[in-house]
Amino acid sequence: MKRNIAKVVWAGLVVAMAGGVLAGCGGSGSSEASKTENGETIIKFGIHVANPEKQEPVTNSIVEAFNKKYEGQYEVQFEAADTESHSKNMKLEASDGTLPEIFWLNSSEAPEYADAGTLMDLSDYLSSNQDIKNALGGMETAFNNGDIQYGLPYQCNVQGFFYNKDLFDAAGVSYPTNQTTYDEFVEMIKKLKASGVTPIAIGSKNSGYTMWAFNEFLERYGWSQNIDAIEKGEKKFNNADMLACFDKMKGLKDAQAFPENMATIEYFDAKQQFDDGKAAMFGTGQWDCAEFDKNLKDKVGFWWGPVFKDSSYEQNVAMKVPSAPIVVKADVAENDTMKEAVYTFLNFYYSQEAAEISYKGSIFPATNYSDVKAEDTQYAMNAMLTALADGWKSPKAAPDQTLSSAVQTELYNGIFGVLQGTYTPEEALNKMDETMSQE
Repeated sequence: MKRNIAKVVWAGLVVAMAGGVLAGCGGSGSSEASKTENGETIIKFGIHVANPEKQEPVTNSIVEAFNKKYEGQYEVQFEAADTESHSKNMKLEASDGTLPEIFWLNSSEAPEYADAGTLMDLSDYLSSNQDIKNALGGMETAFNNGDIQYGLPYQCNVQGFFYNKDLFDAAGVSYPTNQTTYDEFVEMIKKLKASGVTPIAIGSKNSGYTMWAFNEFLERYGWSQNIDAIEKGEKKFNNADMLACFDKMKGLKDAQAFPENMATIEYFDAKQQFDDGKAAMFGTGQWDCAEFDKNLKDKVGFWWGPVFKDSSYEQNVAMKVPSAPIVVKADVAENDTMKEAVYTFLNFYYSQEAAEISYKGSIFPATNYSDVKAEDTQYAMNAMLTALADGWKSPKAAPDQTLSSAVQTELYNGIFGVLQGTYTPEEALNKMDETMSQE
């Protein structure tokens, strides 16, 4: 699916650069391979975290393992920044041809890079590595625009509600199941609230993070089936299905599901409430599994969210989706030495060895190898694996990742506005429609 984001993603940068930077930037700059003092070919890897070792320990461990294995031949070096700075840096580096050989993009930005000719087509790479393609299991299709395979999934994101079994037991509330309805969910929330705990921990300072709890809500009201029509102008966000969905979110607010101070706390504060046993549920993904193992151990459970009886769409949806893509700059194709180096790293990154490193770090890799499993003491990950064992349908992308940056922001703001009571469902959806109409 092609997204109409060309009008918005790059507008600010084009103005700032006063000359435009998109057209023809894919082949600019040097494709010469840099070397270390030991003669190793340097592969720069751009990611958006401030400290790859501390904030992306799994990726760091994979890179370390690669560098050790190919010592004397290749060396991967991080080019890391915080999320906002990384986005700006990549756009600037695309304009002057200094992009790292491999870099990580947000899903909403990547198609524009592809349309600009900035990214290498990885179709030949996949066709030459059928074992890796098989291990990806179709996740790579999320980053194919019909013309080129512009990226490969960085990881696999599994998202939903984690819950504290002890708090459910204390409140006399049964654990949620795949058959738990929305009405039953609301009753669970009321009982948990009455027991003296916060039913669902959320912090509104990081509005985008709410999606990890509510992606299934949107999907179970037909997001994937309707987003193409909405983007083509054939349908509005403010439709009966989405109104029903947002009204269900409002129902959680009305049931007092969230912290009283949700407007003033952020994601990490909310997570701490869950870690400390002050909140019964927390919406997030597998990246928090290791932390929950440490704090909750075998008392942690995982749940996809409620079934909506008023929806005509598929309810057996598992939010297992490819995370934002790893991409390769276009001019790598012009240098055989660098192309071989990059392909060697990709082969390792998507290998069973790297998958094992990911699992040990409580991260789901993008690949699936039958011999790679979580350890018994990885309680949170095993709870997720139990949920995944049902084999439910997984969308190609999480709902928010199918949108342009501007509409994505309105989705985040709209959901939190509804959860806080500052937006009605109609107002939230109308703002999304208004923003979409301006693109």
